[in-house]
Amino acid sequence: MVARHGLSEVHAPPEGKSTIALIVFVHGLFGNPYDTWTSKPRKSRSKSPLHRPTYSPSTPKPAYSPRSSLHTQAGPSIFWPRDLLPSVIQDVRIFTWGYDADIDGFGSASQNTIHQHAGSLLSDLADQRETSEHYRKPIIFVVHSLGGIIVKAALNKSSAIQGTRLKDIAPATFGVCFLGTPHRGSKSASLGKIAFEITKSATRRPNTRLLQGLERNSETLDQIGDTFAQTMLGSNRQLRLVKAFTRFVKKRRRGNTLFSTHWEVVDADSAKIGDGREEVGSIPANHSRMTKFEDHEDIGFKRIGAQLRRWTQEIRGDAEISTADVDGTL
Repeated sequence: MVARHGLSEVHAPPEGKSTIALIVFVHGLFGNPYDTWTSKPRKSRSKSPLHRPTYSPSTPKPAYSPRSSLHTQAGPSIFWPRDLLPSVIQDVRIFTWGYDADIDGFGSASQNTIHQHAGSLLSDLADQRETSEHYRKPIIFVVHSLGGIIVKAALNKSSAIQGTRLKDIAPATFGVCFLGTPHRGSKSASLGKIAFEITKSATRRPNTRLLQGLERNSETLDQIGDTFAQTMLGSNRQLRLVKAFTRFVKKRRRGNTLFSTHWEVVDADSAKIGDGREEVGSIPANHSRMTKFEDHEDIGFKRIGAQLRRWTQEIRGDAEISTADVDGTL
């Protein structure tokens, strides 16, 4: 099952195939490790219940999460890390990673900072790598929105650590595919207004620190970004970077809904790190829909799937060279 927090394995290579890499999906603000990557049936877009503890089991296919099980008449939901990606790349292990990304939880939202979430991600990955040699493979991250900032912070922390198991994650990272990550912040968000609206309810204590980290000119973002540039330079391998940003026109907010997905739309400039080695593309969808694909013909899936396939081909080539070098010394 896809757990609300931590790592959940949703695909393993077929019997007889060895694992070439790990692909780890990290969701963004207000997201979760299942729904962020799931396309619901078009005939059913109603609002789903919040705060479910677990999500759809990885088998059998197709399956429904608790959030989509109310809408089975409209057809299956597509959780593309499990339902689409393995048809493009079979010899990988695919994970989702979840954390508390809700700043407006009833009673009290998690008060963890970006750096605390980054530390949790590192620990979970290090724990997984200790369980089997299957997991001590190159890592590819696919990240959305705030998830990209957390992964950058995690790689920075791993690079700076000496003498602990956490130091192995950064050197093992082969590439990061950023989807709508606000590297320079989001000018669409107004922290003061959002915090005020949440705290009008006496039962809520919002986590505004996550929002502060996403604002334009955020000291947190600047520090993470500057350090990440050094992390890339100090990496033992050339870290591959791909950015995708939405081309969707921002719509007006409807009704009294406070957390419309449209306030966190990331513009093209903020979606780029600015490194000369990065590849930049676009997905014709809004900030929320850019991570949800209905089938193999979806242009977003084609673009991301092609990039992940190229990276795994490079990893296979590196592995073959390493094997040849070992054989030549025997």
